[in-house]
Order: sequence, then C-alpha cells, then structure tokens
Amino acid sequence: GLLDPYEEQLSKVYEGLEASNDPSLPSHTQIELDEQGEPVLARFTYVDENTCIGCKNCALVARNTFLIEETLGKARVFSQGGDSDELIAEAIDSCPVNCIHYVSHEDLVTLETEREQRAEQ
Repeated sequence: GLLDPYEEQLSKVYEGLEASNDPSLPSHTQIELDEQGEPVLARFTYVDENTCIGCKNCALVARNTFLIEETLGKARVFSQGGDSDELIAEAIDSCPVNCIHYVSHEDLVTLETEREQRAEQ
C-alpha cells in the first residue's frame, strides 16, 4: 500500500529510533533480554499515574523513555532504558510531585499489569 507523505515521514522517524517500542503496549513486554531470558537492565522506571499531574517535564527531558498517555494526560514509561541513565535520572529529578520510581523487573510487571487491568474496567 502507498503511504501518504506524512505517514512516510513518520515511518522513517520510527525506523531511525533505536527503541522501536510500541507506545500502546506495556513497557515490560518489550524489554531487552539476555541469552538466559533475563532482563539486561538492572532497574526499571515506573510512573505512579495516580500521583502524576501531567506536567510533561519527564517527557521533555527523556523523550525516548517517557510519553504523555493521551487518554489520561499522565506520564508513562513506554521504553525502558530508552535514554541514558543520566537523562532518566534528570527526568526523575524534574518531576514536581516525585511520582517516578525505580522498580525491580518483578514489580514493573506487577504494576503495569495492574494498570492495564484498571484501564479495562
């Protein structure tokens, strides 16, 4: 099928992104695993969306990690490790309500699964 010029440009942008994550899927379903099937990253980032005020600071600082979820207008991690550790730390520090947390892989899976279940209700 033919893409219109805008879609064509978007697809080029997405191809160029190192993190080819689908923002509509929970980040824990798209993390990089080693040969043993264990997560490559030691820690993960999670936004407590109940506390988030949607200020957009984190998404402006670490654009390859955070986005503003359109339905709720709250920040969400769409790509674990999408930016450097320093940039993610800066994004966390930029949050006025301290709602971004480092979590273990196990907690990330639990938190994101619970979030998806709440969204379905």
